[in-house]
Amino acid sequence: MPADPDRVAETSESTTTSATDAAAVSASRRQLLTTTAVGSVTALAGCAKLLGSDPGLRVAVWSGNYSDRFEKGVVSQWEEEHDIEIQLQPEWAGILNKIRSAPKDNPPFDLTVAEGNFYYYGRQDDLFEPIRTKNVPNAEEIMDFYTEIREPKYGMPVDGAPCTIIHRDAADVQPGTWSEFNTAATDTAVGIDTGFWWYPLYAAAIAMDAKPSAEEMYDASLHEDVLSTIEGWNIESWASSGADIWQAFDNGVIDAAQWYYDQTAYDIDDYDGLSHTMPEQTTGWLNNWCVVRGTDKRDEAEKFINFLLDSEVQSEWSQHHPMMFSNRNIEYAKGLEEDLPTTTEEAENIAFPDWSYLADYSSDLSDAFTSMQQQS
Repeated sequence: MPADPDRVAETSESTTTSATDAAAVSASRRQLLTTTAVGSVTALAGCAKLLGSDPGLRVAVWSGNYSDRFEKGVVSQWEEEHDIEIQLQPEWAGILNKIRSAPKDNPPFDLTVAEGNFYYYGRQDDLFEPIRTKNVPNAEEIMDFYTEIREPKYGMPVDGAPCTIIHRDAADVQPGTWSEFNTAATDTAVGIDTGFWWYPLYAAAIAMDAKPSAEEMYDASLHEDVLSTIEGWNIESWASSGADIWQAFDNGVIDAAQWYYDQTAYDIDDYDGLSHTMPEQTTGWLNNWCVVRGTDKRDEAEKFINFLLDSEVQSEWSQHHPMMFSNRNIEYAKGLEEDLPTTTEEAENIAFPDWSYLADYSSDLSDAFTSMQQQS
């Protein structure tokens, strides 16, 4: 499968395992030492163990503003209540490969974020420890839908974001549903994500409206129709980062775009003449948080996951990062509650990719998507 473009994590998703060589890493101020090589961080952490010092809890998070907002929204809360230091290790496509290549008794992280793609492939390679639910009592407050769509045995669903539609206020068409990208294609220049091709495809499947939600993606005979649908959109920006999308609007290249709510809701006010609309039926990503195999801090890692699942923690987190959260008792920051799900019924309107099915077709779909991009 062709590697996805290098990117500085403007979304909070990942590429498939065959694309994990394309990683953009930014260092955290909470790392043991500042270093220009990610491998050095792992080596230094190993040395710290030998010297008898405790490197803290090493947490792999998506790099870019996910990491920045995680530090403000989560780590700051944790530090008020706990003595265990959190060492954020911002990563991107290389997370799984770093775990695979490390000795099983000396992993590079103690726990890691893992959206659907990473969660699926990580479980195939036994990279995660089973979650001992007795140490994660807040799991009882997770909305049912999030545990039904993905087995949480090796990772608890915590945070994510639906796809939203950004559009120019002055444009003739201001799409509020994915199907409007079909009828407005000739008049509206569109931008879409290229790094995570499955989200534009799922949006196109929803736009087809041939089956409920995006079930067209689970019928291989309809994959060509999904590809044809998105090919019919007037795509003028194949974006590999949020910066690409905002620049395309600034340059007058596009009038609408498929993007991610967590990278839009708190950022869009920085740009004149733009709004965004959350489609009632959409697609999106969801992080499961996993304990990395071989860590000697399994108890602490599960304690941190339990902390992430706390309703008050998630409520405060939303003040810093406009994501959807899994606790049914969350109180979203003002302005988010109308867009983000607070019940299983509302969450069911988001079509999360099922990699247990999609994995068998990912190579062909990725090749077709890449070919479409190259020919445009």
